[in-house]
Amino acid sequence: MDAQKAFALFLLTLSVYLSLLVVRPFFTYVALAILLTYALYPLQRRLAPRIGPRKSAVVLMVGSTVLFVLPFVLMLQVVLQQALAVVEAVQSGDIDVGFLQELLASDLGQDLVGAVRSGAGRILEQSVAVVGGASTAAVGVTILGFLLYYLLVGGDSAVAWFREVTPLPADVQDRLLADLDRLTYAVLITQGVIAVVQAVLTGLALLVLGFSNVLFWTVFAVVLGLLPFVGSMFIWIPAGVFLLATGDLLGGVGLLVYGFGVVNLTDNYLRPVLGGRSANLNPAILVVGIFGGLVVFGFTGIFVGPIVLGFTKTIVGVVAREYG
Repeated sequence: MDAQKAFALFLLTLSVYLSLLVVRPFFTYVALAILLTYALYPLQRRLAPRIGPRKSAVVLMVGSTVLFVLPFVLMLQVVLQQALAVVEAVQSGDIDVGFLQELLASDLGQDLVGAVRSGAGRILEQSVAVVGGASTAAVGVTILGFLLYYLLVGGDSAVAWFREVTPLPADVQDRLLADLDRLTYAVLITQGVIAVVQAVLTGLALLVLGFSNVLFWTVFAVVLGLLPFVGSMFIWIPAGVFLLATGDLLGGVGLLVYGFGVVNLTDNYLRPVLGGRSANLNPAILVVGIFGGLVVFGFTGIFVGPIVLGFTKTIVGVVAREYG
């Protein structure tokens, strides 16, 4: 290796290392932007020829923001209404406060409180890690917005640049990009399918037990199911406690048993099966990728971890076949 090549490799290594240091504090926002770009890009390809790539990117960004924020606004409205109904029920004596206190003091109550605290604690911990203060959150959201916009506008250019700078044969590049596309699609679709399944199971239970606004809570359970560390348990646990507090012992216990025994366990069974098959990964590798990704990358690791391990498997296979 001559001096010019050695110096060029040194500059490349140094620049990549420094770039990683720059991106690291905002990795979560960068990862979210890339995942959102992947999910929205099929729509971008359809809209761009009609209204232009920049306008279509803005439309998709605004639309996805509304779809993300609107369920939380609606949830807040319904929660406030339900809270007022609970207060009125306590005042009228429909809800036995003494029974509720006994429930919370019991082993079952302590288990429920522990489950809620554990989930809420993980949400708070990850939220603090992501937000890290108002200024950091503002910068992170700004980075996410700009990156999402320019990836939507110039996605094809980014892929063309990758092909140009990668010193690999065209067929190997095609294989790598195809496997990366398949892995990303599998991870996102698996998360979506599990969220829908758990939401439908929760909605059916609420319907059988006579709750109102079942359709709303089912749709909102889908939104919660898409968020790491969250899920439909933040709907059926309060519903079960409410039934117990109003004296419906059979319904409350039944809903809680059903939630812990059926709804929650669907994640354990469906994720390895669906994700492993669609991503062509061993379920054990998929599970390691999910939990390892959570530790290394934070809440986006539930998506990034399996993709990293799956892509590593692809690269190892390519190197073994082409250069072994």
